[in-house]
Amino acid sequence: MKRLLTVLSAVIITLFLSTAISAQEELFDTKAAEEHFKKGLELYFQKEYSVAAKEFKETVNINPNAAKGYYFLGYSYYKLGMMKDANEAFDQGYQLDPYYSPIPSTAPAEGIKAQ
Repeated sequence: MKRLLTVLSAVIITLFLSTAISAQEELFDTKAAEEHFKKGLELYFQKEYSVAAKEFKETVNINPNAAKGYYFLGYSYYKLGMMKDANEAFDQGYQLDPYYSPIPSTAPAEGIKAQ
């Protein structure tokens, strides 16, 4: 009986978590957030930091779990000299993904040992 309750509890928890994850995915229009992010990147690299910041802000408004949106919002604010806002955006991005980097990681070249 005790084992049956344990198994039943595990099944219920698994079902609850999978439902919660599905519900969260539906909460945010990730496609729209990604479009704003891409537009923000274009503007950022054209040095249109103020307009880029608006796009990144919209990215995180649509999807508050978009760590990269917060990081680039921080970069935009930094370029605009808005250090307090930059720090807050970086902090929010770090809270979501402390390992995010805009630079793709690559494996070390053959013959070179990673340290």
